[in-house]
Amino acid sequence: MLTTVCIILLYVSVLGLCECFNIDVKRPRIFSGPEDALFGFSVLQHENNGEKSILVGAPWDGPQNNRKGDIYKCIVGDEINSNCENAFQNVSRNLKNSHLGMTLTTAASDGFLACAPLWSQECGTSLFSTGIFLAFSNLTEQILCLFFTGCTTYMDIVIVLDGSNSIYPWYEVQNFLSNILSKFHISPEQMQVGVLQYGEISVHEWSLRDYQTTQDVVEAAKNISRQEGRETRTAYAVQMACTEAFSPDRGAREGATKVMIVVTDGESHDGEDLPESLAECEKRNITRYAIAVLGHYIRRQQDPETFINEIKYIASDPDEKYFFNVTDEAALNDIVDALGDRIFSLEGTLGYNESAFLMEMSQIGFSTHILDVSFSVLKESKEGQLKPSREAFEKEFPLELKNHAAYLGYTVSSVVVGDWRRLYVAGAPRFKHKGKVILFDLTPEGDVIITQALNGEQIGSYFGSEVCVVDVDQDGITDILLIAAPMFLGAGNKEKGKVYIYCLDGKAQDARFGYAMAVAPDLNHDGYADLLVGAPLEDDHQGALYIYHGDEYYIIPHYKQVNISLVHVWRSPIGLTQSDLMTSLSHGTAGWFSLVLVANELDAQHSNI
Repeated sequence: MLTTVCIILLYVSVLGLCECFNIDVKRPRIFSGPEDALFGFSVLQHENNGEKSILVGAPWDGPQNNRKGDIYKCIVGDEINSNCENAFQNVSRNLKNSHLGMTLTTAASDGFLACAPLWSQECGTSLFSTGIFLAFSNLTEQILCLFFTGCTTYMDIVIVLDGSNSIYPWYEVQNFLSNILSKFHISPEQMQVGVLQYGEISVHEWSLRDYQTTQDVVEAAKNISRQEGRETRTAYAVQMACTEAFSPDRGAREGATKVMIVVTDGESHDGEDLPESLAECEKRNITRYAIAVLGHYIRRQQDPETFINEIKYIASDPDEKYFFNVTDEAALNDIVDALGDRIFSLEGTLGYNESAFLMEMSQIGFSTHILDVSFSVLKESKEGQLKPSREAFEKEFPLELKNHAAYLGYTVSSVVVGDWRRLYVAGAPRFKHKGKVILFDLTPEGDVIITQALNGEQIGSYFGSEVCVVDVDQDGITDILLIAAPMFLGAGNKEKGKVYIYCLDGKAQDARFGYAMAVAPDLNHDGYADLLVGAPLEDDHQGALYIYHGDEYYIIPHYKQVNISLVHVWRSPIGLTQSDLMTSLSHGTAGWFSLVLVANELDAQHSNI
């Protein structure tokens, strides 16, 4: 009995004198990548067919004129230091200067999502950085292009051209046709053009699908001969264009903007049929530009008022945007630029201090949060994807402040509340220069219900640039929402950093505490999840990693372990996002968890827990 008592006392005494850490900081595994590629900007633990590896994003990989970015695979083995290999040699999509690898997110048990937020699409004279997702399964590429709205120059244009006897000289009409066509950006991904010429009868000179380049269309225009005819049956031609020229059989594309350009020099001989023809155009959502050529009236000294009114009737409203008149056939070339500008007004501007841009500069994939394996960003169902409109957030983000760049969506996540409802979390670190985080619900109809808004307190603190949700007791209900303000200024105007809901007032200065956060899967095996917080500039910019243990429904405010000078924790304990720290990579029979960090040379480091 005495022996037993002594052993217990000795055990208790030893525990009182020891400070136990959970992270092995003496034997990190170091993975190296190419220089100047920002190797380690994002990292992701991955397992495929029993092979355990770390995927590392290098978004600046590539030659100086093409930073397409790349993803590297680093095998987790027994070697302390090892190199990584390029994970994907043959990515099919053109990724020039798209910076693939800025975001990596687990998407399924053996798959993941890689984002290239700077992927751009050439649309007319503009280059739109919409971003793109690449979905991978078993390290085999499957491409998804989510929420890419396509070019605003994705148009099907049909020119309805009067070729009756009164049009003269014809070569001026040909010049106009060649000049306006040369302004169009013709390709399968942008514009298609068809021409229908009419007089007494109507003829398809060529269909939308016939030519795939601007050069080919311009060349075809030079060879159009005048049809001639004693009548001008404009109503019939408009009807034929609406029902035939814009049909799929002639190359019309689903989702393309439909534009008709009517060029004529006289009143129609079937004007009584115009209302029916135009109603058909309206039903098919066809925008109509109409050009009145007054040469025939001026040469005969006739009043063109009735003719002008008819052409205004053909044009879409308002007349000042969709109606033109010129003095003669030669003057058609004087309106080429104006007509082109009005057609291309969809490329970003509506008027003074207004913008038509929606998703064109969105850089989708800057932050991600996977809810299911269908790769939906907010919600996806059998009815399709739900994407809230800009106006849905107007209560918290007034439209008059839209030019102030709040960066809503800089970070995204979700929480599960007590009634098992899921609320979405989105950060806007530049809102009114102080930052804001909103929690909102999304109805099946796509309506946004904002349940709470949390505002930053200090200008420039970047409140909301990182969020972390913690289910401490691991019962499926979120217990804590943590919001970081990593540029929060402390004493001496140092970027100390601050994490909400609770604040830390340690001695570290200029540390940017909270620049990255992640949930750890029960490091000390007490049944509760734990928290990792990065402070990348602590200890003279060497960086530090703070570990906090969970306890029932909360996080113990005092950190359990801090590793200073281990690594320069720049972007995140696991890279750009935090959700993947939950991934377990078992080693032997120990069942250890692995933690991935990013060093000051932006090499990925791997430590056992």
